[in-house]
Amino acid sequence: MDNHLLQSLTCNFSSKNSPNHPTCLPEMLSCVPHAYIALVAMVTGIAYCCRGRSDCVTPWSHYSGHTPRWLLSLLLLLCYMCSIGEGAISASNSEQPWPYLYVPSILGLVATLLSIVLYNTWETGNYRVPLLSLLVYWLGIGGLQGWNVWRMVHAGFAGDLYLRFYITILIAVAYVLLLGIELYLLLTKRYCCGSCCAVPPSLPPYDLQDRDMTFYQPFVNPVSMVTYWWLNGFLQLGYKRPLEMSDLGKLPKEHHAAVNHKLLGQAFNKHMNKWTTAHPARSLWASYITVYGWRFFLGCLFQFVGSLLSFVGPICIDRIVQYVELSHVPPSNTTVIQEVSLVTFDTFIQNGFVLTVVLLVALVTKACCLHMAYYIVMREGINAKTGLQAMVYEKTLRLSSAALTGGTMTTGEVINHLSIDAGNIMDFFFFIFYLWSAPITLVVAMVLLYLSLGEAALAGAGLMIVMAPVQWYLAMKMGRLQKETLEQTDQRIKKSNEMLQAMKLIKLYAWEDIFSDMVQGARRKELKVLLKGALYGICVTFITRATPILTTLLTFSLYTLITDEPLTAGKAFSSLALFNILEGPLMVLPMVTRVTVNAVVSNRRLGKYFVAPEVDSTDLEPRGESSYTRRELSFENGFSSLEDQRNPLVINASLLGSETFELNDNTAIQVEDGTFAWDLESKQPILTNLHITIPKGKLTFIVGSVGSGKSSLLNAILGEMTTITGSVRFASAQDSIAYAAQKPWLLNASLKDNILFGSPMDRGRYSAVISACALQPDLDILPAGEETEIGEKGINLSGGQKQRVSVARALYSTAEIVILDDPLSALDVHVGTQLFEEGIMGLLAAEGRTVVLVTHKLQLLPQADLILVMKEGKVAHQGTLQEISLASPHLFEQWKDEWDEQEEEEEEDTKKDEKKDKKDEDEKETKDGKLMTQEERETGMVKVKVYFTYAYAGGILLVIAAMLAQVTLRGFAVARDFWLSDWSSAASSQNGSQLEISSMFGEIEHPNVTDVEYYLIGYASLSGGVILMTLVGALLFVYVSYQAAKNLHRGMLDNIVRAPMRFFDTTPLGRIINRFSSDTQIIDQKISPSIMSVVSGTLQCLAAVVVNAVVTPWFLIPALPIIGFYFFMQKYFRASSRELQRLESISKSPVLASFTEVLGGLQTVRSYKEQGRFSQQFQGNLDSTARTFMWLNTANRWLGVRLDLIGSVIVFAAALSSLLAAVLGNLAPGLVGLSLTYALSVSGYLNWLVRSLADVEMKMNALERVKHYTEVQTEPREDTTVALPPTWPSRGEVRVSGLSTRYAADLEPVLMNVSVVFKGGEKVGICGRTGSGKSSLTLSLFRMIDNFAGKIYIDDVDISKIGLHALRSKLSIIPQDPVLFAGTIRFNLDPLDSRSDQELWDALAAAQLKGVVSDLPEGLDSVVSEGGENFSVGQRQLFCLARAFLRKTKVLIMDEATASLDLETDSVLQTAVTTAFADRTVITIAHRLSTILDYDHILVLKDGRVMENGSPQELLDDTNSLFSALVKGS
Repeated sequence: MDNHLLQSLTCNFSSKNSPNHPTCLPEMLSCVPHAYIALVAMVTGIAYCCRGRSDCVTPWSHYSGHTPRWLLSLLLLLCYMCSIGEGAISASNSEQPWPYLYVPSILGLVATLLSIVLYNTWETGNYRVPLLSLLVYWLGIGGLQGWNVWRMVHAGFAGDLYLRFYITILIAVAYVLLLGIELYLLLTKRYCCGSCCAVPPSLPPYDLQDRDMTFYQPFVNPVSMVTYWWLNGFLQLGYKRPLEMSDLGKLPKEHHAAVNHKLLGQAFNKHMNKWTTAHPARSLWASYITVYGWRFFLGCLFQFVGSLLSFVGPICIDRIVQYVELSHVPPSNTTVIQEVSLVTFDTFIQNGFVLTVVLLVALVTKACCLHMAYYIVMREGINAKTGLQAMVYEKTLRLSSAALTGGTMTTGEVINHLSIDAGNIMDFFFFIFYLWSAPITLVVAMVLLYLSLGEAALAGAGLMIVMAPVQWYLAMKMGRLQKETLEQTDQRIKKSNEMLQAMKLIKLYAWEDIFSDMVQGARRKELKVLLKGALYGICVTFITRATPILTTLLTFSLYTLITDEPLTAGKAFSSLALFNILEGPLMVLPMVTRVTVNAVVSNRRLGKYFVAPEVDSTDLEPRGESSYTRRELSFENGFSSLEDQRNPLVINASLLGSETFELNDNTAIQVEDGTFAWDLESKQPILTNLHITIPKGKLTFIVGSVGSGKSSLLNAILGEMTTITGSVRFASAQDSIAYAAQKPWLLNASLKDNILFGSPMDRGRYSAVISACALQPDLDILPAGEETEIGEKGINLSGGQKQRVSVARALYSTAEIVILDDPLSALDVHVGTQLFEEGIMGLLAAEGRTVVLVTHKLQLLPQADLILVMKEGKVAHQGTLQEISLASPHLFEQWKDEWDEQEEEEEEDTKKDEKKDKKDEDEKETKDGKLMTQEERETGMVKVKVYFTYAYAGGILLVIAAMLAQVTLRGFAVARDFWLSDWSSAASSQNGSQLEISSMFGEIEHPNVTDVEYYLIGYASLSGGVILMTLVGALLFVYVSYQAAKNLHRGMLDNIVRAPMRFFDTTPLGRIINRFSSDTQIIDQKISPSIMSVVSGTLQCLAAVVVNAVVTPWFLIPALPIIGFYFFMQKYFRASSRELQRLESISKSPVLASFTEVLGGLQTVRSYKEQGRFSQQFQGNLDSTARTFMWLNTANRWLGVRLDLIGSVIVFAAALSSLLAAVLGNLAPGLVGLSLTYALSVSGYLNWLVRSLADVEMKMNALERVKHYTEVQTEPREDTTVALPPTWPSRGEVRVSGLSTRYAADLEPVLMNVSVVFKGGEKVGICGRTGSGKSSLTLSLFRMIDNFAGKIYIDDVDISKIGLHALRSKLSIIPQDPVLFAGTIRFNLDPLDSRSDQELWDALAAAQLKGVVSDLPEGLDSVVSEGGENFSVGQRQLFCLARAFLRKTKVLIMDEATASLDLETDSVLQTAVTTAFADRTVITIAHRLSTILDYDHILVLKDGRVMENGSPQELLDDTNSLFSALVKGS
């Protein structure tokens, strides 16, 4: 196109006054619409300010074409930016810098921004009429741009490559499309037609109608969505004060556990039906794709775009350096400057300043795309995890009892499905796109390297290929070591848990050091494997870091040799940037491999679990209104009827394996020809040939010896067993069941909630049940009455109290059928009698409910309407008592003899087993009824002393050395890159002009660039330094981590084992175990890498700033405020991030706690048909965890986008400053390339640094928690201050003088001014009612509680002057609750391994256990299972007796040691005590008064005071004595 045609296009009109100054009417006219929109914006702003901001602006896209409008607006912004650049370059190349070439574009850019702001304001405020002003704007500006296009086509621009033509076309098309969207909105909504014709505004989505829903990410506009702008207010709140859970609000429905559970469950069932049950794992994978596939595709698309944009940086570096090299070449004298010189596309894209803007736009777009991809996979990952956890919970509620009890799976495995397996699937979702993006990135990078460096790049690629199998091998090795580490960790935690469970006994026997050493031994094995794994990790890191360095060295070395061309700055630093890109996939691929393998294994485990056997039918829907009406009832105590508002348990055909049909009116349950087993694969059934008819509204007793099948029969009725043959039928399909298990199952809730169990409160009915179950006295002494918190597994209730609460739950329910599994055995006679008479014969009989009772109380048999006698899994006899007496007189006579025995041994009027489990009977709770202390939670920044704690634990000199190694490493890296800059600059100067240009090493004579030896030796040496310091630094950090892990765990363990018992009573065991498990794991494996990341990231960021400042000092002008803003940003973010991390950690505990809790009570939950309520509660806990996770990770995205934007600005500033310095001065091209390379990596370093800082702070939270336990107050560890003879105590005399004691300084005394003397060798019995102080007195002998006044002397030695270990090792105790440890019989009898085999056998013989142990295959080395479950309770008690025999101490305490024994075992125990401890002082807390009537001394306590003290005969002779009254009551 000739110059005349060009001027005719651009300059149709000239000024009359200045004919040589062209003016352009089209460009002038295009300013009018822009001015119009500016005026509209001004008016809108004034109106907005006058009206004031609305208190509630819903961030929801109301209008049609919302997303296309935003995308077109962003396209316009991009086009106007290009137009401004094109105009500026055209003006600079023209004779005069004509303003019309770029000013209209600037106005267009401003107008587009204003139109975006106006539209967003009107849309969020739901103002539709003002949109007419935008319609006018689109019409005007679109017409003018169309005119421009027509003129350019008419002038012949269509076939040329002038950039202005194509930009104008894009702008015109965008305006036309925006006009079309506006017209469509006008026609569909008719908002300008008045209220009579206008379509009313649409209601917001359901989520936004809930004011508690504050997670707006799915509903905001695209710009806010990709920048997370809507999160600013939330983070501002977190900056002002610590965030609380209530600040998080709710999540949208799509993130709720119930929604994801339903979607995943439906998809899984669909695919299971399609592929059969042989492929549950495949069905799960297909379910993930079905439910989340299209969203993952969208995330992968964003990630793909972001990955491609990462290559823009190296390409731009090469082009910018080339531009700098060309700028040093003087312009040709033949160049003709035109009056108006328009720019072609090639000229535009080769301009260095344009490339800096392209680089900025590419980096910003890359940041938005990648963080959007991360957000999507994170969102779907937590959704999948939540859905899977809900599915696991639902499956657990349906799980067959045989699956858990038959050995096919353990409770630990089920818990792992919930926590570990679901978490592994989520982790796989997080890394899923790396499976394809990492290989693609490697391939693209290698292709670009080949195009730049030719065959030399192939050598580098070959080195990477060679190293890949090595990395793979090491990664697999690490995976196996990780498995071994988990096994060792399990062993350590198992031993720790066993130690903590038995801490009271361990302290009483002074065995702290023994068990601490056992845990430490397991810890040493664990640390050995951890160290081995860490060394393999160093190898992986070393190879990963060294491979790009060696590849760079090899490639640059071969380039000149192969091509015989100098290594120019453009090739060197663009290649270096590509090698930096290669480092990412190389680092992530081994990790992705491990994550993928873990996910495949976990998915297979989950699939197997989801097809595990389950009960035939359970209803997970919440309770609704009852389908039947209860009869009206009345009671003398004012109890009134309660209309049942709960859906009864409907046991139907599918549940019982038979058809359900109505029985006659007098039959409640009928079993015909029933044969039952726990598992279909069982070779022998548990119950056989059952023919049972249970009468309706009557009392049925089930009796029989231990193991006869009584409980199994109840489980068969409940549908918990597998029906092999026969049927179980109910009178009505509507009959509901209440069930009280033999082992009571209580919730960690208030006592009232445990009784109500989801039923509505009826005060009259509730009071009647409390009275019938004899719970009122217990409520009176509980600190908060019925609101008292019941601890884990009912830890703060006695066995009898737990059983009565369980029965009260069954009585309060309105079920037609009540099944009670031996509840009376845990109760004393009087309480049991009251419960039977008032509860079973009173309330239940008055209601006409059917009762099935398993019992050993044979004296109650005359009350039964039907008796079932079980024997060896069959019903041996059934009928009334009279019918059985006629059918089997021998059995009847045997029953009568047992009745007489039971009546003769009625116990004193105290509650059997009322001593609180793990707590003394006299222990007081806090006044508000809360037993457990609140878990500590730090707020604000992690204190500096916490970091120093880690430094000192790891070795302060080692820490300093590790830091110096990192500084040295970064110094070598910077020097190497400057050396490369000088090398490439020398090549560029010789290859280009002969101008003297400055380099890092001054204006020097460079060696001949064809001889690369000089530069190669220097580059190789510095690269070797980098590789060496990488290895040294990693080794030092690993050793610091090893030392810190070892010392911190040892410090915590040593402190915990010496903590007072009050600490263990008020701290949940799970909380302590959490310190030894998850917190310790974080310290072992995660803190050191996080600190290393912070140190490395900080040095890399500093290096980038220093390098750019050295290359171009002007860089500091924009850099300093940017860095200041960066520091404020990370501080602003971390304030919220810290608290969100802490909230997330806290929110995980209820999920696991509620799951493990329901695992122990599946039968109870299913019988009461409470699966729906428990599922809803569990899903609520999952929603809380998902809520904290979503907020935390979205906040991470908020930070990531901003840090990447800051990094993009830094790159832009570095590129612009170095480019100006090179063009205007004599800056070497190599230094320009070096500056850009470092600046290009700074955004990644910034992101990594802040994330690492936040991660370190969170990991330090684990250190804070461990540190807290190293500072827990311990028992006094003073040494013995008096001289003790070796045989002390030789007599066993105990003298108590004015003793007052309490459990804690803030609690009331439990013993007050007690004075008593027990002579050596006496047999002393201590008795009294519950809470009298019996156990407190014995514990005070061991100084287990606070003896704050008075003295205790043993053989005239004040025990307060004796060290605790010395004191306790000289005393023996047989606790009420027998404790055995996992190990051998030998270890349980003699943990110190100080006794001979003969002594062990003698002790077993004295305890009547020699025959039992000698019958075992391995004798003394026979295995004792965890908790001694492979022995009966009585045998366990006798083992504890044998243990006491071996200690041979002069003082023995028996703390209700016969409470859980039958008469025969008790007799054996008393005989053994009489003979074996004839010369020792024996202090017995009496349970059966008959066992202490022949003792030498009786002490009667009441309310912590001594009421009576004397011989049994003296106290019995006094008819008014308390002891006499107790004996008469028995």
